[in-house]
Amino acid sequence: MRASERRLAIALAGGRLLIGAGLWLAPRASHRALGFRDPDQRMVAISRIAATRDLALGVWQLASLSDRDSLRRASATVAAVDGADALTFALALRGGTTRAAGLRGLPAATGAALAGAWLASRL
Repeated sequence: MRASERRLAIALAGGRLLIGAGLWLAPRASHRALGFRDPDQRMVAISRIAATRDLALGVWQLASLSDRDSLRRASATVAAVDGADALTFALALRGGTTRAAGLRGLPAATGAALAGAWLASRL
């Protein structure tokens, strides 16, 4: 594996871990940073479900760094999840209260999905 591929895997995993930790530890600040309004308790609960997913995927990707096949599987899975997140943010563009989140999240999720797919294809 090339150093650039390894760095990309670490960056994708690190970003996912930061988002997951932020949503767990500081949900209100994280929601505002992502472009959502202050969350009620239901939104916090749903966000923490997504945060747990992000934490697990980030740990999996980091744990796979020493095994090319495992990293390929993890990266392909992460790319698919990021693609679904991009679709979710695209749908958020249609909503009045979620439009800001769509504008902020769509480019990041799309970029992460493309980067993860590229990484998986290289491994």
